[in-house]
Amino acid sequence: MAEVTRDKTSPLYIQIAEDIKSRIGQGALLPNTRIPTEMELGTHYGVSRITIRKALELLVDEEILIRKQQIGTFISDEKLSRSLNSFMGFSQTCEVAGHRPGTQLLSAELVKASSSHREALKLLEGDKAIRIRRLRYCDDLPVILEENHFPKKYAWLLAEDLNESLHQLLQRHGVVLGNGTKTIGVCYATKEEAEWLEIKEKDALIVSRDVVYNVAGEPVYSGKEIINADRYEYKILANRVWKEG
Repeated sequence: MAEVTRDKTSPLYIQIAEDIKSRIGQGALLPNTRIPTEMELGTHYGVSRITIRKALELLVDEEILIRKQQIGTFISDEKLSRSLNSFMGFSQTCEVAGHRPGTQLLSAELVKASSSHREALKLLEGDKAIRIRRLRYCDDLPVILEENHFPKKYAWLLAEDLNESLHQLLQRHGVVLGNGTKTIGVCYATKEEAEWLEIKEKDALIVSRDVVYNVAGEPVYSGKEIINADRYEYKILANRVWKEG
């Protein structure tokens, strides 16, 4: 039985939470593994399930643990964080964080542009676009299902190795990216998305929609990313604005 001391000023559930965090830090409990049940932990620590539940809720709030409905409670893996205050692609985000990016090309083809893509890319009725679908990995774990549409003048992309960073590829061809817009929301995994991202169907996901322009203000691509929120997050630096009165 693990040692928890009832005569300490620190409540039992906090002691247990700290012990679990310590075991994670020491490598005794590994990321993405399921922890024992509340009953098993209660026996292990010699406390009630209510105390165990409070300890686990504290660790879930701190995003150290994650609950998966009808499966159990798991140790969270370190999320890959991308700042919205800078223009950085997925590959560079991985590398800056000390991780290894990877890409699986799913398809690359010329398609009829939908009305939303015609509007975003400033195309005419009947125009076609280059559609590139890829699965993005971080340290061999699938993180993002990505779909980008480019104007037809970027058809040269179809002859390139699309398993590498598109931003670096564009840069090598003299395309200098400037500003962009990003809209972030929530969606729920379809059967196909769940299979690619190795999650359950209808799991909650982040959906990010982008339009990226070159330095001349011309649209380069319109993109959509379906993101596993357990492995990836966005951060933004918010400056405090003081108001008097």
